Amino acid sequence: MIKKLFRSLIAQQVARQRSLSKGIDTIVFFVAVSAAILHLYSVYHGLFNPRVQRSMHLMFMLPMAFLLFPARKNSPMSRPSIPDVFMALLSVVVSSLGVLELDRLENRWLFAMDLLPRELILGSINVLLVVEATRRTVSTALAYLAGAALLYLPLGPYLPGILKHDGFPFQRMVEMMYLDTDQGIYGMLTGVSATYVILFVLFGAFILYAGSGVFFTDFATALAGRARGGPAKIAVLSSALFGTMTGIAVANVYATGSFTIPLMKRVGYRPSFAGAVEAAASTGGQYMPPVMGAAAFIMAEITGISYFQIALGASISAVLYFAAVGAMVHFEALRRGLSGVPDEDIPGFKSVLAKSYLFIPVIAIFYMLLKGYSPMKAAFYAIVLSVATSYVQRSTRMGPIKILSAMNEGARNTVMVAMACACAGMIVAVLTHTGLALSFSSIIIASSRGILFIALVLVMIVSLILGVGLPTTAAYVLTAALAAPALVHMGVDVLAAHLFAFYFAIIACVTPPVSICAYAGASVANADPMETGFTAAKLAVAGFIVPYMFVYNPALVTHGALSQILIASITALVGVVILAAGLQGWFLSRTSFVERSLLIVAGLALVIPHLWVSLFGIGIAGVVVLKEWPRGKP
Repeated sequence: MIKKLFRSLIAQQVARQRSLSKGIDTIVFFVAVSAAILHLYSVYHGLFNPRVQRSMHLMFMLPMAFLLFPARKNSPMSRPSIPDVFMALLSVVVSSLGVLELDRLENRWLFAMDLLPRELILGSINVLLVVEATRRTVSTALAYLAGAALLYLPLGPYLPGILKHDGFPFQRMVEMMYLDTDQGIYGMLTGVSATYVILFVLFGAFILYAGSGVFFTDFATALAGRARGGPAKIAVLSSALFGTMTGIAVANVYATGSFTIPLMKRVGYRPSFAGAVEAAASTGGQYMPPVMGAAAFIMAEITGISYFQIALGASISAVLYFAAVGAMVHFEALRRGLSGVPDEDIPGFKSVLAKSYLFIPVIAIFYMLLKGYSPMKAAFYAIVLSVATSYVQRSTRMGPIKILSAMNEGARNTVMVAMACACAGMIVAVLTHTGLALSFSSIIIASSRGILFIALVLVMIVSLILGVGLPTTAAYVLTAALAAPALVHMGVDVLAAHLFAFYFAIIACVTPPVSICAYAGASVANADPMETGFTAAKLAVAGFIVPYMFVYNPALVTHGALSQILIASITALVGVVILAAGLQGWFLSRTSFVERSLLIVAGLALVIPHLWVSLFGIGIAGVVVLKEWPRGKP
């Protein structure tokens, strides 16, 4: 019974898009391409007024949510129902107020003037539409959480303890959600979706249509295919490369897993392990710069830290995560004696390098961010560059059809993010206006008794719990609002505190019982989702240590002298590899229980930012090496 419940919770988070009939799909295609053109134009020409930008963004995204995603399992999948069409049209109407009445709304005193009857009606409808669209596209859990937050506004005076507040009349509730451009539906979070996110999602679609996805897989195969357990290492490497341009974990699973999972099964990996490897690796792809998903752009807005600094700060811990997963895979392959990919399935390295120009747009984003370009401009020029570089070879050339298809794909993929941002904006508005966020931070500080490690564990638990039921963006936003201020108050670096919350919101994708990436990997591998989920969590377990490392050692978020950053990075890298060896029970050869325990202690010692503790860890690892040397191969 419990197993069925967990499976249903997982399934709720994997929204199914309709396979629309040709005529209706053409209409949606036109809407999606129009949305892409509008947003590209706004970056090229100059962004519109924030209220207009966000209103037009939802004017496209909200209708597509009802046209593309069915209300129930038994809803028609080849066409939207009549209520769906009605809600799509209604979505255009409610979103148009910010465009048609811009001057009046900009000069209006928020929370000091009464709402007009049409504002009250349209605002109420808009809230209901966003909650329903979120239920369809993102997750039922987030829609329920938004509903609970809305009920909390009028019920506050009747609640006990920290939940109690003075209450909000219905008019102010609607005003908060509908007319406020700081929070609510058209607040900062929707602004991030309407500016940064859609540009980077479009960029990911463009370079995939230019052939970069195939290139990354071929490159990883040529590089790691002949190694022990080669297919699993291909999955880790290709997911890391794929993650540099998409920032969407589930998309990563399906894009690279469709190739790597069958290969893993062919060389002897269990189906559940094959799916778990891809799930764990793809989860890390969401954290891999330069494209880190919507949450990283929101982090930039919340903290005031530039997106480039966030991407740079996350780079070391991203590499450490993939090193940890890669080491777990490597030692598993040695323990099981698995071989690499057959030679006939490995592309020639010269032919792969001949298409290395496809990686130019990703490098260009790094360069432009480094030079001070805004993320939007960097994404825009990278899109143009991806089209230009595709013409190097006939096989990758992007003609008008491919360009329009990329626009269509990118706009459709933005719908889920847009709904998550709009819905999370409503929840954050409730947390802020009621003071609950501040109260929650105080509880964390009080519960930890001022001990940072306990506070970190509490924040980790909060982030994982939210991430289990919510998408990464929403989980990070809520954790950032509820818990990150407590860490900052206790002296943690601002970037490290927010990356900590972000990291565990991502890791929740492979945290049982509801692990969405593991479910996706299991579906490709034809494996049991629960078994795949627990195996994926085991593969990522060394990665659970990484956030604690960069909180205690800011050098791992590139804060400090170059020598400090290099030493911290090297010792941490050695530490996660040794920790993986201890967890897998293999180093130079199969290890005994005592040797495994020593390796785990050595790995943990090496990740602690203290010279003598690190030297102690190196000494313990050296003892194990000397003991294993006669019976193992270095």
